[in-house]
Amino acid sequence: MAFQVGTACYDTAEAANAAAASALVGANLEHGGSVVVVDVAGVTATTITYSYTPLGGTASTQTFAATPQPCVLMGAEDAVVMGWGIAAAVLAVYALMFVTRGLRDHGNA
Repeated sequence: MAFQVGTACYDTAEAANAAAASALVGANLEHGGSVVVVDVAGVTATTITYSYTPLGGTASTQTFAATPQPCVLMGAEDAVVMGWGIAAAVLAVYALMFVTRGLRDHGNA
């Protein structure tokens, strides 16, 4: 099962959480009344641990539960299925045109 973060899919939940966590790396945020630099201290399939380093202070960490969403983007398998559906529809239209022409020409003979 693949997991989606933004417009990309990842093979594992841990990789998806790592991608989500990387969006905040290096950001300067206000945390606890002071400005901190954010870094990722650890990532698992179910949690992300951020490290907050205040300017001129000691770092602290905070762990958040993170459940990545299943991937809903189209893949190659979906494209093949849609392609066969379109091909079947086109063939059905041509078959209907062939039968209609045959019936029309038979009535004029």
